[in-house]
Amino acid sequence: MRRTTLVPAALALALLMLTSSIVTAGGDVTVMQGAVNTEQPSAENNTFNIFGRPNAEPCWGHFNNTDADNSNTGYGEKEGSGSSVLQIDWNCRMDPVLQDTFALKEGENIEVHLALDISGDANCQNQCENLNVSLMRGSVEAVTQEFNAGEGDSIMIDWVIPVTEDLVPWNRTDDNPGIKITWAGQGQDSAWAGLVQGQPASFRLYYTHPCHSDTTPPQEANCNSDTEKPANHNSTVTFPILNQTEAEDVLDTGSGNEEETPGFGAIVGLGGLAAAAWMRGGREEDE
Repeated sequence: MRRTTLVPAALALALLMLTSSIVTAGGDVTVMQGAVNTEQPSAENNTFNIFGRPNAEPCWGHFNNTDADNSNTGYGEKEGSGSSVLQIDWNCRMDPVLQDTFALKEGENIEVHLALDISGDANCQNQCENLNVSLMRGSVEAVTQEFNAGEGDSIMIDWVIPVTEDLVPWNRTDDNPGIKITWAGQGQDSAWAGLVQGQPASFRLYYTHPCHSDTTPPQEANCNSDTEKPANHNSTVTFPILNQTEAEDVLDTGSGNEEETPGFGAIVGLGGLAAAAWMRGGREEDE
């Protein structure tokens, strides 16, 4: 008689555990697929926005167009002293770091847009240098371009980078995207009425900011004459990101059988448990 009570109990326990396992696994998959992290890249969310502190140290970026820690003025800047040389070396890394590998469409373009105010002579000897912008993959400068940006307000840098084969895969462990900016310029001494007055070098990078948007009306809260800029004062990098199916084809990756069948291992294990219970009940009945 023990067989008739033990076996159904074991089977019921196995069924309960299996159902729980499948629900849990299915729940995890649903959460992973349904919860979209807007700071991470995707085919629909493909614009890397640059943010930072008022002195741009640090600056950073991610794929959402707002950031609570961003400078309230909408830019970061640094100023030299007198006629001294001002050196800029800013590396705006993705923060939070990349969570998943993604792929770009070969033959299309990465589009870098930077808005700058620059004052200072970048042609002085030895210590000065033109504006250099690098597309970063982790700590590696994937592509670097020199620009003769000159001086002035509202300098717009638009850099188109063709996606070659080596720029298609972006691995989550090594290829955290970012933008590096370097520049060095010298302030000017100017004489007027016998007095020497220095015009220091300065460098300003405009971040992505709601006050630099066509959708933000003038005099909106937290906006003022310094931050009310045209929409093109948002510094961004746009990536031609493939959707998940296209990326899997390009990267030759796909879901394995175990991932496609949540709880498969549990099914096998619990089936063995039920079989063992059946055999044990049979042995006890025979005794």
